[in-house]
Amino acid sequence: MALIALASAKGAPGVTTTSLLLGALWPRPVVVAECDPSGGDVATRMPGADGGALDPQTGLLSLAAAGRRSLYPELVDAHTQQVVGGLEVLLGPPFPEQAGGLQTAWPQLGPLLARLPQHDVVADLGRVGALTPQNALLASADAVVLVVDTAPSSVVHLRHRLRPVSDAVGGAYGAPLHVAVVAPPKRTQTVREIRDALTATDVALAGVHHLAYDERGAHLFQGQTVARPDKLALVRSAGPLVSELAAAVAHGSPQPGPSAADVAPAPAPPGATAGPDHGSWTGAHR
Repeated sequence: MALIALASAKGAPGVTTTSLLLGALWPRPVVVAECDPSGGDVATRMPGADGGALDPQTGLLSLAAAGRRSLYPELVDAHTQQVVGGLEVLLGPPFPEQAGGLQTAWPQLGPLLARLPQHDVVADLGRVGALTPQNALLASADAVVLVVDTAPSSVVHLRHRLRPVSDAVGGAYGAPLHVAVVAPPKRTQTVREIRDALTATDVALAGVHHLAYDERGAHLFQGQTVARPDKLALVRSAGPLVSELAAAVAHGSPQPGPSAADVAPAPAPPGATAGPDHGSWTGAHR
């Protein structure tokens, strides 16, 4: 179906959190794929659907090993896992040293994930640079979201990366390029200034969106229980971005999926205490 690639140009502004957030809100069946060679952390953040630990060795590495002669979409399902709430994830290498096992797989991963049967894919590419191997996925993306925080150095680095990323996805006639600015809810003026700075470049942007950072929202995507997730500023702010992306990459009739109101109690992570108003994010990706 469709491949939505998320990346940053510098540092760690929240690409993994944003990927999990988009996956949780996505209106069609979806897989969140960790495609960051610097090491994935979903396995250390999120418990499995049964409340136990995810298997860090089941994911991209096991998929690449199984398809060492030929990677094809039907292989992927055997290497995904479900986090608490039902979201399917394809875990990346736990440590950078293990990413060497994907060396020959990177060029195949983009086309593979872009045609996954009955599923869209949200791919966390981590930080992309001139020579990062996960750049190979950009050419297959149906949409790209670059995540940035409000630090001036982060915005400068992003401006510098806009042209290379735009060229990688086909320039003006390729996949739409979005920017998600992670900032506290009240920093709307700062987000407007960043939007003005980015839209003043010669790279066409489909949108510059404000993702409202809040600690409780971040905790939700670190496996912690949070009261009323649908009321979180982070979750609510992501709704317009999800709707725009999902409509832009739809290749067929939309299938029923979750909305920001689709929150119900779910198994609490190990060691957590869940009261009557506490639960984890629950989606419809089962």
